[in-house]
Amino acid sequence: MSLNNTGRGKRTGLRVPVSFDVKCELPGAQIFMAKAVNISTAGMFISTSENISIEASVGLEFLLPETLNSIQVQGQSVWSCKVEEDQRQGTGIKFVNLGNPYLNMIRDYSLTKLYDDNFVKQEGILQLLDDIRNLPAEWRLKAYHILIKKGSRHLPVD
Repeated sequence: MSLNNTGRGKRTGLRVPVSFDVKCELPGAQIFMAKAVNISTAGMFISTSENISIEASVGLEFLLPETLNSIQVQGQSVWSCKVEEDQRQGTGIKFVNLGNPYLNMIRDYSLTKLYDDNFVKQEGILQLLDDIRNLPAEWRLKAYHILIKKGSRHLPVD
């Protein structure tokens, strides 16, 4: 299984690919580093050489790319799989009680990815529109505005 081909399901947040280090802490003070593969306001997918059991509580700390803001949040492992390419474990982490300002920081970071032509092309506009449809109304409106404004750049001017 490829780390980037995780199931989409009915998302409540726009999931975007990332690559940054995440400090993880399991109960009993076991601390280790993982690599974030994607993130949304609902959670993140990480790759690690550590074995994280399903339903384990995980403390997470990371910096969002292009920011100096440290995010510290509790999560719960909701699924995992072995990644054959590099013998690492891929783990889906659901954020537990993610509040402001962290929720807004992750949401805003995710929405900025809609400005990236490569991201939109890779994800596919139809799939992005399907994901956006499940967002809360305010976020959905912002996402549509970004895509509409972005699309209007490519229209011929008379």
